[in-house]
Amino acid sequence: MELKLALRNVFRNRRRTVFSLTVIAVGTAVFLFVLAYVGESLLSQRLSSACETGAVQVADEHLFENQANGYDVLISRELQSRVVALVSKQPGVLGTALELDFAGLIGDANGSTLIIGRGLTPCNCVPNYICYAIKGNSLAGAGPREGILGGRLAAKLGVGIGDSINIATGTVSGNFTAATVTVVGELAYSLGTVEEQLGLFPVAFVQRLLKTDGVERILVGLDDLNQAPQLADALRTVFAAEGIPLGVRTWQELSTGYASSQSFFAAFSGLAGISVFALVFFSVVEILTISFLERTREVATTRAFGASRWRVFRGFLLEGAMIGAIGAVIGVILASGLVTIFNAARITWTPPGSAVPQAIHLSLTLSTALMPLVTVVLATLASSVYPAWKNARLSVVKALQTV
Repeated sequence: MELKLALRNVFRNRRRTVFSLTVIAVGTAVFLFVLAYVGESLLSQRLSSACETGAVQVADEHLFENQANGYDVLISRELQSRVVALVSKQPGVLGTALELDFAGLIGDANGSTLIIGRGLTPCNCVPNYICYAIKGNSLAGAGPREGILGGRLAAKLGVGIGDSINIATGTVSGNFTAATVTVVGELAYSLGTVEEQLGLFPVAFVQRLLKTDGVERILVGLDDLNQAPQLADALRTVFAAEGIPLGVRTWQELSTGYASSQSFFAAFSGLAGISVFALVFFSVVEILTISFLERTREVATTRAFGASRWRVFRGFLLEGAMIGAIGAVIGVILASGLVTIFNAARITWTPPGSAVPQAIHLSLTLSTALMPLVTVVLATLASSVYPAWKNARLSVVKALQTV
């Protein structure tokens, strides 16, 4: 009965109700759209970060702490096999990839420059280099003496896809070594200084170049990035039991920029929520105050027939909550339309840590819509508290005398 009465009272003054619902719906739609964008942005950045680092990395602790001395932190072939076998037994693991880096010179008779080479496992299900190869071929089909150079590095050397270039470095034992490779692709990187030095090669080629069978890191791929902390904890426990002297880091620990982005987007979402709450509150409170006070004689009559103050107060609160709920539902429908239009526009952006533009595809979920719904309903409830309290405490005799 109270719900039916509250619903009837909501639409008694349709002009005011339409204005209130419009404000609430627009606020809900804007907030929901912002949350959908923030969620998509963070997801893209997570995928971009894990694309380079893997979901989890296994390496010597000195390497993680930047305290390595030369190649004394390499993981031997025997230890690699043990680690890969143990990792493969964990749930949700897609696979593993090996990484071995080196520093040296690259060039030809016309000149040379510094290169930071990264040896990776080609044809692997763990995405690490794929998101950076934007021109030519990736390492998936690379031969033993083929590689991908940063676009700025290739331009600096004056080489292109199909050209050969010489690489010189020191072996694990400290001897000089050199090899010739064919450029099969060029990559872009988010940092131009890195792009001027970065090169990707098959890990087997780098091992032969450095005269070693070891690797620096073992990258682990997961079907769910959110499970990275659990996997890292499980691997630490297993390694301790097996006496394996290696450390484990998640992509979150390796990608420090993601935590900053997450904090920024959280603050941004919070500010958007506060703004929508304030917009709805101050827009609706005046309308409800006028609407409630116009019914003074009605309230007095209800009280005269035995209705308690709490019942009157509760009825007005119910009206405010109903306006908020109806407006929020309209806002969700409006946001769904905006998201559909936005997705149809196929807008792209380049996440931090990546150089490849990615399409932004927003999606609305129940969890995403929950916060805007709660925010606007609380705002309308808060805006109806004062006028409801004021009407509930009216003197019945004085109110009946009101014209």
